Amino acid sequence: MDHTNLIFRSLTDIEENIHEKLTVESLAASIHLSKFHYQRMFREAVGDSVMRYVTRRKLSLAAKDLAETDDSILEIALKYGYDSHEGFTRSFRAHTGVSPKEYRKYHLSINSPQTQKERNAMFYSKTTDEIIQTLNNMIVQIKETAAYTRQSKATAEGDAAAFYSGFWEAIAANADVLGDELAMVLNRVSDIPRRPDEISARFLIVKAIEDTAFKANIMAFQIRLFLARAKPEHRAAYEPICGKYVDLARNVQIKVSKIVEFFNELSSLIFQDMRKNGTRKLQDAIAAGNMAARKLSEDATLPYRYIADEIDEITKELSSLSLEDISISVLEDYLFRLDIIASAADLDILRMPAHKPLLEGIQPFKKQLEEAVSFFQNLSEDVIGGMTKSGQEIPLDRTTGKKYSDLAFQNKILLFYLKGEIQKLGEKLSPEQKAGFDNICKKMNLAIQLANCAGDETSPWEIAEILQWVYRELTTIADSLGLYGSPIRFIGEEIMHLANHLS
Repeated sequence: MDHTNLIFRSLTDIEENIHEKLTVESLAASIHLSKFHYQRMFREAVGDSVMRYVTRRKLSLAAKDLAETDDSILEIALKYGYDSHEGFTRSFRAHTGVSPKEYRKYHLSINSPQTQKERNAMFYSKTTDEIIQTLNNMIVQIKETAAYTRQSKATAEGDAAAFYSGFWEAIAANADVLGDELAMVLNRVSDIPRRPDEISARFLIVKAIEDTAFKANIMAFQIRLFLARAKPEHRAAYEPICGKYVDLARNVQIKVSKIVEFFNELSSLIFQDMRKNGTRKLQDAIAAGNMAARKLSEDATLPYRYIADEIDEITKELSSLSLEDISISVLEDYLFRLDIIASAADLDILRMPAHKPLLEGIQPFKKQLEEAVSFFQNLSEDVIGGMTKSGQEIPLDRTTGKKYSDLAFQNKILLFYLKGEIQKLGEKLSPEQKAGFDNICKKMNLAIQLANCAGDETSPWEIAEILQWVYRELTTIADSLGLYGSPIRFIGEEIMHLANHLS
């Protein structure tokens, strides 16, 4: 007897009776097998237990109804054999990570494989469900945080409410973008069982999830820094919104190690043979960056030299790269840095609307760099290989080198914002304070250089000691500045946080 055909017959029975209350006993009896043999054969053929598969199918169809019909949640629950709204909601949340109401509101992703090949892939990729649930939860929290921000943005009174309203609307818009980006990642994760041979997707999904977590942290940092400049009463008024973003950043730190472990079961990718078009796009981006930096540097009286310096540094680093050195991750890191610069410029526009034409000169550079990144992303699909030049697989886990490069990157961001605060303080600084800040910036650059050159044998203590010294010096200057020292103190605390991770 062909047991596989029996199981396929059973799958047909499940589909035809999906609205009924199905049990292992009734399904086994329908193909004249004992419960024990039926369960064993089903798992061998499908890669899942009988009732887990039935639940998947019911919830997949229920999700479709939630997205495409106006039927109430209770009507859909009863349609698929659930006795109550509550029981259906518990089952739906356990499977997707979100409630039926949240799913209907945001049309999130739910996946259920349909062919034996897909079922086998799902069995092999058994952590996909957990990833989908986690991503669904993240998207809902991001969207709800954005909605809460818009509801609460007028918390302060009078002119302050109008001033802060624009800031919070910009933050909510950024959160929406983050949620949309994560939804795209979710769709790719949901598609994995149907495309088990798409090696590049795994690499890019891991990078996108790591980037999302990092962006959430940057968003929380920007909010806390912005409020550090505010009056104490305004800071207190908006602390609940700030808390939402701190919680969001913390929760968005999903279990990346599990995702990496899952993806590392498969081959990784390499990038090679970058063409003339790539060279031209990079040159266009470099030219746009040089123009933006030059424009921002024309008027030395304006406090935007720190932005010009950072743009100039990015263009110089891009110029020094050979095609052999370029990968998507390298270019995306440059774009990441430019996103942070553009975000800081947007906040400065809110503060000084008259400078908008000057600061908006960053956008052409960003557009050109985005086009270069997009080009190399598309090119990589055609030149994917499973091996490096030396024939070694490229792991996706975080090496010691990656740990230190991330540390250097985080220090660069903090140094960038510190330079901005120093320039904003301007004439409020005494010669001694200016000299103190110069020494601090030099020390931070030294920490960045040490982290960039670090390897498996590097001791973290030297970098930690430098960062601890920077924290002490920043705290001393912040105390001497009184009320104006709050942003400096906040940046110092973030630097000390990095030092503690190394200690």
